[in-house]
Amino acid sequence: MRYPNRRYGNPTEFAYYVATHGDGVKGVARTLRRDERTVRRWLNQTAKLPWWVPEILRLQRMESAEIVRQMTGHYPRRLAVVTHDAQLELRRQAEKKPQPMEALRLDEFDQMAQGLITRAQ
Repeated sequence: MRYPNRRYGNPTEFAYYVATHGDGVKGVARTLRRDERTVRRWLNQTAKLPWWVPEILRLQRMESAEIVRQMTGHYPRRLAVVTHDAQLELRRQAEKKPQPMEALRLDEFDQMAQGLITRAQ
């Protein structure tokens, strides 16, 4: 590659980003600050797609996903390891049931029995 402006983007990847964008061609044109006719020409492959278009859309999607993860704290959960003889099983955290009041012992709450508080003499 001599010059980056001679490299062209992947039209299939661009079509995916246009299809998954909320506003379609109009929204992608607004995002890229290009005319809708230009975006349609790129989709129909009548004009060559610049190399930076799919990269910008991909980077914007990755950045927005990372911002959502930072704001909400939701990260992907771990999945089970799949081997050739095992079926796929998702690991779930065990649900803890609340203990009934009869199961609690007073010794757990008695600070004097634990030695945390000494009697003043």
